[in-house]
Amino acid sequence: MKTAQDIMTRQVITVLADDSVSKVGEVLMSSGHHSLPVVDSEGRLIGMIGERDLIDAHRKVHLPTMVTILDGLIPIGGMREYDTELRKVTAVTARQLASSRVVTAVSGEDADAVAEKLLRRDVHAVPVVDDHGLLLGIVSRSDILRHLLKP
Repeated sequence: MKTAQDIMTRQVITVLADDSVSKVGEVLMSSGHHSLPVVDSEGRLIGMIGERDLIDAHRKVHLPTMVTILDGLIPIGGMREYDTELRKVTAVTARQLASSRVVTAVSGEDADAVAEKLLRRDVHAVPVVDDHGLLLGIVSRSDILRHLLKP
């Protein structure tokens, strides 16, 4: 049985939490990856930033459509989507732009379970962390394919 540790990429391209959004864009574009882990100065995982996050950061904010019912304003589509959109377009650092709810794996986790996470959550990569949140590596779709296609 192969584990996340067996198939993960150990040399992970990361960005620091305090890096600017423009630097994140440069690193993402030059890396050839679809997403990057955001780490603090000690290497602990803070979140992930993907291509979609950077696209969202450069879009125009659309105010939610409101409906008045009994003298109350009710947003159609919800305020959560608006709050997320507003957070992304006003982000200055990687920490502010990163998605903090990240699907992670632990080093001893079965490789098939990691593949299931990638597919079920429709993400390009799953960071592998230790018990303290320290980034150990990353398992991408390419890593899974190499594992599956290896004789």
